This record gives sequence, C-alpha cells and structure tokens, in this order.
Amino acid sequence: MPMMGLTARSAAAACGGRLVHVGVDGGEAPLGEVNIDSRTLPLGATFVCLRGPRFDGHDFAAQAVEAGATTLLVDERGLQALPSGVRESGAHIICVSDTEQALVAWARACRARFQGPLVGITGSCGKTTTKELLAAVLTTIGPTLKTRGNQNNQLGVPLTLCRLDEGVRAAVVELGTNSPGEIAYLSAMAEPTFGLITAIGAAHLEGLGTVADVALEKGALFRHLPSSGRAFLPESIAFPELVTRGLKCPLVVVGEGPGLGLRYSAPRETVSGVSGIVGLDGAALPTTLRMSGAHNLQNATLAIAVGLELGVSLKDAVSAVASVAPAALRGEVRTLPGGAHVVLDCYNANPESMRAALRAFEQVSRSGVVVLGDMLELGSGALEAHLELGRVVALMPDVRLVAVGPLSRRIADGAAAAGMSASRISAVSDARAAVPVIQEHVEQGSWILLKGSRGMRLEQVYEQLSNRSISHE
Repeated sequence: MPMMGLTARSAAAACGGRLVHVGVDGGEAPLGEVNIDSRTLPLGATFVCLRGPRFDGHDFAAQAVEAGATTLLVDERGLQALPSGVRESGAHIICVSDTEQALVAWARACRARFQGPLVGITGSCGKTTTKELLAAVLTTIGPTLKTRGNQNNQLGVPLTLCRLDEGVRAAVVELGTNSPGEIAYLSAMAEPTFGLITAIGAAHLEGLGTVADVALEKGALFRHLPSSGRAFLPESIAFPELVTRGLKCPLVVVGEGPGLGLRYSAPRETVSGVSGIVGLDGAALPTTLRMSGAHNLQNATLAIAVGLELGVSLKDAVSAVASVAPAALRGEVRTLPGGAHVVLDCYNANPESMRAALRAFEQVSRSGVVVLGDMLELGSGALEAHLELGRVVALMPDVRLVAVGPLSRRIADGAAAAGMSASRISAVSDARAAVPVIQEHVEQGSWILLKGSRGMRLEQVYEQLSNRSISHE
C-alpha cells in the first residue's frame, strides 16, 4: 500500500537526504512498504540499510533488490560500496547521513499526514493482547493499523508508523521499554491521541530500577497526550499518582468497582476462556473471551472503553473482543493427544503476570501441574521475587510445582518454606528436563500451566509432550 502518499522525492526531503538515483517511475509514484529485513520484503518495498553491532544492511542491498525492493535507503559509506548491479537495477536510491535517524524522520512524516485517531498502548504486561483486542474493536468502524507482533521498540515503532497508508482510519501502536526515556522517545514520535496503560509491575527492573520508576516511565505516554485526548487505566493500576503525573486530558478508569462508567464483573474461567459481564449505564452484556484470566477480561474492557470513545457501540465492541484469539504463547489453551490441557503462557513473565496466570489456572483446575520458569530482567530483587512466588504457589493446595531454571529454584525453595510438601515440588535445569517429570503426573483431563520468561523456551515442553512444533511469533 502507498505510504501516506510519500514518493521517492518527498521521502528524500523528509529524511533530510538526497535522491541520488531516480528509478523508472521518475520518483513521483507513491512508495511501498518500508522494511529492514531483506528476507521478508514484499514487492515494491523500500529497504532501509541499517547498521548494527552484528550486521550491516548495506551488505544485503543487492539481495533486497533481487527480492523486489524498488527503493533503497543508504548512508554515504554504503552508497560508495553498492554493487554496480544495484545502481543499474532501476531502483530509487536515497542517501542520508544516518539510516536509523532517517527511518524515524520518514515515520514522523507519515504520522504528520495521518489525521485519524492513534492509540498508544504500554504496560508491564498485557500490551500485545490488549493491542489485538483494541484493533478488533476499532476495525468495526474502519480499516485499522496495528503493531505487528511485538515490534514495539525504537525500530518497530517507526516501521509501524511508516505503514500509515491512505486507507487507514485508526491505528493502535504498542510501545515497549527496558530503559529510562524510551516511552517518552517513542511517544514523541508516535504522537498518540489516546493512551492506554495496562499494568504497572516488576518488569525490566535491571534497566528501569524500581516499580515506581516503571510507573514514571510508562506514564510518559500520558504526558505526551494532547488535552483533547483520552487516557485509559484499570482501577487496579499500581502508583496511579505517578502514572498520571502531568496528564492534561480526561482520564477513563475501568474495573470492577462501583462508580465507574464502564465495568466488568463475574469473571469466571472456563475451558474456552474467561467469561464475564461488561456493563455501562445500566446495560450489561455477557462475553466469553478466547483466552484465560480475569486480567484479560480487564484488558478487553479497556479496549471496549476506547472503542466507546470513538463511536463503537457496546454491543459491537463486546462482540469484537470475543472474536480475538490469543497471540502465540500468550494464554493459548491447547489439548494434548492424551486429553490433557496445556495453557501456553510463556512469552514473558514478571511477578504480576505470574500471579495473574496462577489465579486463572486455579479456577480451571485445583490439581494440575504448574511449570514455572525464570523471570528474567528483574535486577537485584530477582531472588526475592522468585522466593515470594513460591509462597504464592504453596497456597494452591493440590497442584504440583515444576520449577525450571536456576532462578526458579528459589520458587521451589519458597514453596517448601511455606509448607508445600516436598513430594509435590520438582526443580529442573531446563524445559526439556521438565517433560519426564510432567509425564508422571498428567492424565486425561489434567491441566498444565507453562509460564516463564521468553528466554526459558517453555513452549518446548508442549512440543515434546505433543510431538509437534508450534509457531512462536
């Protein structure tokens, strides 16, 4: 799709570069998708040659053109080294001083041309799921752009903004961080009209410091909202005074408490997912999501609240969130050949998301197997966080704990110290070592929870138990 009408000439101007080679269309036709991976280029794409510590995109310029790229964004040094075949290919070549900065400038130009609502989403957990829920809601009023996968960083956000084509009516952009200042940087680039924060918790503490620091970092999204915008929060958010510091626009809060405009109630886990009731001004509609956890009912209610502000009816919004399947490894429920059920929730983990997953699991099965992997990037508080999680598991009287990884041995220690029987606790080194332990304790109808940080690769447990591989986006 054309990128908001940018041509090779206007893109070069927006990037502060120069068009050193004009392609066959004379540089006046709208350009195609902007991409940084030569392996996934659609026909007519613009390939940005980024320099990184372990790669140089300029080395793949010829491959990109062969794959169908019609525009190259290169730097001065890369221009001199381009193979002659690239220069003779008929592709546009835009030369800039720094390709990453040029990509950001390109994104800003696309954002400046976009007049529809743009919703920025951040939070310690639930960002991607809420993004999918909200995109489904907004699609009811027109074509909606959303972040692909988890492209929520300093490269992913500009790539998303560069996809703001002429047909988009609304956009949902996920913003991630693991160091101070990133949310402010990304928010300044995306210029969101609405902002939504899902949760504040102990995530990425190695880079961010304390949970209060996380709240301030995430709250930067709200500080970049215009006075005409809207900010959306769950009532259970931690450090609300820090998250909302400097907010200039109205705040919309959702939750289970009385006095809220939009509420959810009666969350209940089923084999299909979490069910509940969403209510507004006397109207109440039941819904069942295709994902587990009361926290996801909360995320769905946040998405519905944004939709209501943008003219979506409650009925259409509730129907939309009910249609959304969980993203890969984020609360999927799968059934093993022998009839046991597996909750695949192993894309990321922090203390808050771990506790939410355990609460949801306990509602569907009080006697299953919880397989918990290390929670990474928690900094100096990592050992205590794992110990405390073990104490939480010990309160689940009939489950079996399989702790996976060096940090998770502290989960096992915490559970034992809190009175959990040693016969119900196992600690193993990695995901593969967990499989034989699990096999001893599952049968038809059993439930298994797989929850840990991405680096623990707990989906390998499911792959071995089911003898099939899965896609991890």
